[in-house]
Amino acid sequence: MDEYATILIEKNSLSSLQESINIGKAVLERKLSVYKKKATKFEHANGMDTQTFTMSFNRGDLGDRKEWVEWEHVAAVITLLKKKLDDLKNLKYEC
Repeated sequence: MDEYATILIEKNSLSSLQESINIGKAVLERKLSVYKKKATKFEHANGMDTQTFTMSFNRGDLGDRKEWVEWEHVAAVITLLKKKLDDLKNLKYEC
């Protein structure tokens, strides 16, 4: 069973909270789009997808070239942004 936390907010403030969360989601979605474009550039330049790259990089198969470290950073940010967006999309409101 999922575990839940409770946040108490006055009912008349709920719409402000929802609007703030929606703004946050929009910002995260824009950032995600930018980082996905960066990942696509790395993929085209190196002839492999980001998932394959990440597995090879983490195994130590590729070394530590600056480009690889930058690509790994981009991949990590994409993963983090997706997690944050999933967390926000799973919020439920009850009055």
